[in-house]
Amino acid sequence: MSHILTSRERKALDRLSLDRTEFVIKGELPAGIGEQSLNTLVSLGLAELGPGRFGETGWRMTPDGWRCMYGKTYEEIMAPGAGKSYPLRGWRWPPE
Repeated sequence: MSHILTSRERKALDRLSLDRTEFVIKGELPAGIGEQSLNTLVSLGLAELGPGRFGETGWRMTPDGWRCMYGKTYEEIMAPGAGKSYPLRGWRWPPE
């Protein structure tokens, strides 16, 4: 069964997409994004934990996170001749 992302999970995933290679710490995330939303993204495999700035734990989007948002990985989106990609309307994981 697919998990439909909540507005807070979507907001967190959208923010994580801005720093593709860096682990974003809690203080860099928008207001309203809490541990529960981030832990859900990690448990679904859409985000991963790692060393962030100042030695704090941070989060980074995984290739599955990109698939959830766009239906493609970052590399597929940025491939030469791939054309323009837009976020999907409904974000769910795993896709049906």
